[in-house]
Amino acid sequence: MHVNSTRLRELRLARQWSQEQLAILSGLNLRTIQRLESGAKISNESLRALASVLEVPAESLLVNDTFSGLPAIKAMREGMLLSLEFTGKTRRADFWWFALAVIMILAFASIFAEYLGPLPLQIASLLVLLPWVAACTRRLRDAGFNPWWQLISLAPVGGILVLLYLLTYPTRTPDLTDSVASE
Repeated sequence: MHVNSTRLRELRLARQWSQEQLAILSGLNLRTIQRLESGAKISNESLRALASVLEVPAESLLVNDTFSGLPAIKAMREGMLLSLEFTGKTRRADFWWFALAVIMILAFASIFAEYLGPLPLQIASLLVLLPWVAACTRRLRDAGFNPWWQLISLAPVGGILVLLYLLTYPTRTPDLTDSVASE
């Protein structure tokens, strides 16, 4: 069984715990916590200990291997499942796979709009609007930007280009100065 390292890290950080604090509270070794947050396999005992301390079901800490061979399908599926989730972060590759899914939905709606009038495209546009804003919010947060940067897309042409550029930034890892500044 593999632990969902991203979820484990997010749950730990949401409680503002260090890896050392999580290790003490769960009764696990610090090195075990470090390995689990890097995606290592987890034992049943460790899984139960972490689930108990983090107050979540044990299954929610595991990686869902249903789509392990198809990362694009998995990213599109996750994007749709998280369509109304504005918290958390979305990795760059996952975001762009979700963007491709949105483009495909709008392309199919456009094809139907040629035969049925503009209504299918209008409905599809409204259906993908909120999931797109949520995905952009998570992606900007992952890149280290404030999600309010999305408002720049309201500026004609140039604003959309700036937003797309910001969405291409890699994941920002917190450095030592961030932890010192927050204390």
